[in-house]
Amino acid sequence: MSKTAPHLPWLLSLILLWGCSDLVDPPDASSSIEGVVTHALDVATDDGPVRGSTLGGLNVFKGIPYAAPPTGSRRWAPPARPTQWTQPLAATAFGPPCPQLREEVLHLNEDCLRLNVWAPAAAAKPRAVLVWIHGGGYVEGASSEAWYDAAQLAEREDLVVVSFNYRLGLLGFLALPQLTAPDGGTGNWGLRDQIAALDWVRRNIAAFGGDPKRVMIAGESAGAVSVTTLLAATPAQGLFQRAAIQSGTYRPVLEKEQPVGAFPSAYFVGLVSAIVLECTEGDIAACLRAKPAVQVLGTQLQLTPVTEMGLSLWPTLPVVDGVVLKGRPLARVLAGSGDVPVLVGANDNEASFVLASMGVVGNPGDFGRYVDALGASARKAQLTALYQPSVVGEIAAADALGTDLSFACPAQRLATASATVGTAPAYLYRFARALPNGPLAPLGVAHGTDIVYLFGRFDAVATTPTPQDLTLSWQLQSAWGAMARTGSPIPAWLPYSPGGTFITWNTPATTEATWRGGRCASLDAWGLLPP
Repeated sequence: MSKTAPHLPWLLSLILLWGCSDLVDPPDASSSIEGVVTHALDVATDDGPVRGSTLGGLNVFKGIPYAAPPTGSRRWAPPARPTQWTQPLAATAFGPPCPQLREEVLHLNEDCLRLNVWAPAAAAKPRAVLVWIHGGGYVEGASSEAWYDAAQLAEREDLVVVSFNYRLGLLGFLALPQLTAPDGGTGNWGLRDQIAALDWVRRNIAAFGGDPKRVMIAGESAGAVSVTTLLAATPAQGLFQRAAIQSGTYRPVLEKEQPVGAFPSAYFVGLVSAIVLECTEGDIAACLRAKPAVQVLGTQLQLTPVTEMGLSLWPTLPVVDGVVLKGRPLARVLAGSGDVPVLVGANDNEASFVLASMGVVGNPGDFGRYVDALGASARKAQLTALYQPSVVGEIAAADALGTDLSFACPAQRLATASATVGTAPAYLYRFARALPNGPLAPLGVAHGTDIVYLFGRFDAVATTPTPQDLTLSWQLQSAWGAMARTGSPIPAWLPYSPGGTFITWNTPATTEATWRGGRCASLDAWGLLPP
């Protein structure tokens, strides 16, 4: 593995789109709802009582431990229940982000397995629950980022909203034979955290006014990949009843011992990491667990990023370990796993945020060089004819190709799989509204734009919404809220069938029938959309 892996542009791209908010102390939930803190509120969980706050019409709890700190012998082990407590635990501040390397600050606190709850305060029958899983390429991010503030969504849609942190990078996904759980699995420590958070919801959410039988998991980017992976994960079955996959895919999963496409095996990544950390003899697990978190994180930069389907990722990913994951996500869905109602879709310009870092700046020939970088040189002539850079421009053509490969065509394939297997419906969407102003507006309908509209936190990305944007935000919240409550979104959004209609979220929203100009069929025929 090269010590000069081209990580810096990739990290800068992630910081722009996934980390544009301060992880340490984002604006409090009260900044987006009416009212002030009126009183403290105690709720009993099965680990101990927690003390949150009533803010306007919401009860808000932050930083609740859902698992013990994954330190010492619990590092690279399944999450364990936290030590029980008897006195009310203050739950008024977000827990620390899980350890990660970021350009602006280094986060190293491993006591990070915390979750947050926003719940309507008025007494009523149990509410549906939306559980949000943050993105960040499985190496960055936290539930405390400002654009994930769920106050507006919870209040408008009368939902209980939960968000949580999970282990990231090598601390979350290191797989080795020496790091095998008692059940025989390895590598999926961060994925097991997600399942543990969902199990906490099952056990405790009724105390916060939520209905454990109406739980919808939702996420964007790596959070959406997590949703797809949870659909396939054996221990996650029954912990949720609906799902939303926003700009996600099914590919970023490693096989334990065999490389797949451009992805190395999980054990190869683990071996390289152990060599770099000088843990190759004696008690390798103890040696690894004794290393400081900053040294483990630094080892990630010595791994080579994987570029496949137009997306560059660090190879610290979920693992087909035969226990948590018994097969690749798409294959598992096609076999009937995760048979729940699903929303799945992509934004119009998903690839726009990485093009400059890959040399696509508008010069003649940029599209062809981009095709080479994607490893698709053998299909350059066909791709050039399909995307027509001489007509639409080098940047637009590359953006369309990257978006199709990474997110849009996988979204259609996931919707088709969900719609044709089992009994639950799938709903396909295209998000087509760019932010009207602010630093992200020049990127078009960029990766992550839909998050701003779903949570209504335009301020988190320095954007001033127009009345049309506020209306679209409300419509998106209404659709996701209806899905959480009933298993189907707004009446105008019909279940998807192969070749059928989908909804385009724009101002106004419309119904369409041709997905991405029909290009996915060509990409599939040319072998560019592996399963």
